[in-house]
Amino acid sequence: MSRPAVIDCDHFQTMTGGDRDLQVEVLGMFDEQTQLWKRLLIPDAPVHTWRDAAHTLKGSARGLGLWALAQACETAEALAKNGVTDGPVVAAELAKVRAALDEAQDVIRKVLETGDCLG
Repeated sequence: MSRPAVIDCDHFQTMTGGDRDLQVEVLGMFDEQTQLWKRLLIPDAPVHTWRDAAHTLKGSARGLGLWALAQACETAEALAKNGVTDGPVVAAELAKVRAALDEAQDVIRKVLETGDCLG
């Protein structure tokens, strides 16, 4: 059984209207912003910090078709909404978000280098 693609190219194409210049710009901005989000997605940060970062990242990931990353963010965000705000559960979920983000960054950089997935 094959793993789903990290980025849904069809969705990404639709969201950007197939405009290659826009796609490059959006992917570049996302890649830059991930540096900030990574610094905020730590369990020792105040709850609102990692929750808001997960929420923002979730929306951006959905726009790009990064479904696994969006799901990891949604799960982490739900912890805070359900009152789970510290401890090993939060640390484990935020580690999953960071791993999905790392994977997404790798794919985005490859897309930008190779042009795969671009209109």
